[in-house]
Amino acid sequence: MKSKIFSKNTKAYLEKWGKSVVKQAKINLVAGKKGGGKLQSSIGYKLKDTKDGYLIQFEMEDYGKFQDKGVKGAGGTIKTGKHEGSWGGRRHYITWEGVRKDSPYKFGSGKGKKNGIYKGIEGFIKKKGIKGRSSITGRYITQKSLEFAMVKVLWIKGMHGISFFQKSLQAGLKGFDEKLSKEIVEDMLIAIRIADGKKQK
Repeated sequence: MKSKIFSKNTKAYLEKWGKSVVKQAKINLVAGKKGGGKLQSSIGYKLKDTKDGYLIQFEMEDYGKFQDKGVKGAGGTIKTGKHEGSWGGRRHYITWEGVRKDSPYKFGSGKGKKNGIYKGIEGFIKKKGIKGRSSITGRYITQKSLEFAMVKVLWIKGMHGISFFQKSLQAGLKGFDEKLSKEIVEDMLIAIRIADGKKQK
């Protein structure tokens, strides 16, 4: 049986909680210098009334999960530039439970969108107005050459997750059970009062 009049307080609290988690996730994204784009505006939630009770689903652009949990690199050697050296490609993020974990994603796994990394880098370069220079000659290079160089670094090194959503969820879950229980009890009392009123008629 779906929740109706007897869950007014519970529903209101979950709506408020969902908005709070979304708001904090956006703040965290900006703090991690990843805000101001499609990802930030796409973060939201839906509260669904199912046969088993309320269900909250958070949503965002697909690449948000990579920013949140990072992506492992393939590993290898970068011969020039500030990233020069050998890299293993291991990358991590911090879960909503405060546990450091390796990223579950990896460049070259074949699970992402085709050429997705190139499109992402292209958009980043245009947004930031970045101009690349050769680390050897010091001369400016074309945007395509810059894209290739940046993709190569990411492909080898990977990228750490900034845990923007994990941190938001962690903050939102502090005291969540206690507050939710309070609203559920209030809804139960309302239901009891209504039932008693019907009996007295």
